[in-house]
Amino acid sequence: MYDLDTVYDRRNSNSLKWDFAKERHHSEDELPLWVADMDFRSPEPMLKALHQAADHGFFGYTVEKQPDRKIVTDWLYRRHGYAFDPEDVVFAPGVVFALTHAMYAYTDPGDSVMISEPVYYPFGALVRDTGRTLVRNVLSHDETGHYHIDFDIFEKQIRDNNVKAYILCSPHNPVGRVWTREELERIGNICLSYGVTVLSDEIHADFVYEDNRHIPFASISPEFARTSVTFTSPSKTFNTAGLQIAEVLARDSEKREAIRKALNKTGYAEIPVMGLAAIRAAYTECDDWVDAVVSYIHDNIIYMEEYLKDRLPMLKMTHPEGTYLPWVDCSGLGLDRKELEELIRNKAKLWLDAGYIFGESGTGYQRFNAACPRKTIEEALSRLERAIKE
Repeated sequence: MYDLDTVYDRRNSNSLKWDFAKERHHSEDELPLWVADMDFRSPEPMLKALHQAADHGFFGYTVEKQPDRKIVTDWLYRRHGYAFDPEDVVFAPGVVFALTHAMYAYTDPGDSVMISEPVYYPFGALVRDTGRTLVRNVLSHDETGHYHIDFDIFEKQIRDNNVKAYILCSPHNPVGRVWTREELERIGNICLSYGVTVLSDEIHADFVYEDNRHIPFASISPEFARTSVTFTSPSKTFNTAGLQIAEVLARDSEKREAIRKALNKTGYAEIPVMGLAAIRAAYTECDDWVDAVVSYIHDNIIYMEEYLKDRLPMLKMTHPEGTYLPWVDCSGLGLDRKELEELIRNKAKLWLDAGYIFGESGTGYQRFNAACPRKTIEEALSRLERAIKE
């Protein structure tokens, strides 16, 4: 029903993924599977809405209305079963932008903010860059690569460092965990006990596989909703990062006004006209497309997992419960960081995200991107196999 197999030429479009190899010190012949940017065209209803907005010919100041916020909350309820109120919604240009200003909204200079590594690397940067103290909680994993939180250590770090905010990555990038209700309850109860605000990044919520289910952190209890703020965006689900629109959801009115005030201080008070047009269509007309894309990506992930088991067994891929970013342990190659980089970049000619950028505990890993046509995955794995075996 949907064409997800076509390989489109995205070069010469100012694509960060495809057009900035030289600027980022990579060679032009490296196949890019790094940044979380899908290589599928956005759905037709969204493209039609964008064409209509362009044809209208006016691009002045644009502000959302209550029905636009309700479109967001209806989507989240339909997909994930939790009913935010439309008044809970505050728009922002992006999740990282909003999380950065959440530092100003909910913490003071010098306050401790905790993350669980290996984790999306801008988290640590935005904590440090806003003058807060970064506390690194390190996830544990078993011999199968399944990650979990050591809650004794988690609580001790919060207590000993007087942590004021915790950035929850749910589903977790890059280790692919979809946190269970029990895990979220333990996170929330510890944070409640110590007065920690939970900043829940749920941008990958629509990419969940098999019997796993994304549970919005705020849905666990009224207390969790009151003491947390949720961050999400169509940018992963519909590949709209270039349209610069995201949503912050806060049930507590004081928290909502605090983030709104922090965003307003930047001069951000209106939303992009094209971003608004995109979400109106994406969140109301594209459920079937999303289902098809998630199924296709899951098939890519299974293909990649089986390929590595059969042909490159020294590489151990963590079975992802969510996200489209396979996390592969390359330590079985016996290479140090520099040697692994030489293999991936110069021999296999792949542009991946090296695991150490997600935290020291990610050393020896590589993060792939499976949100692309199957031919791209096949080409990437073929290049990797040849580089390892030659």
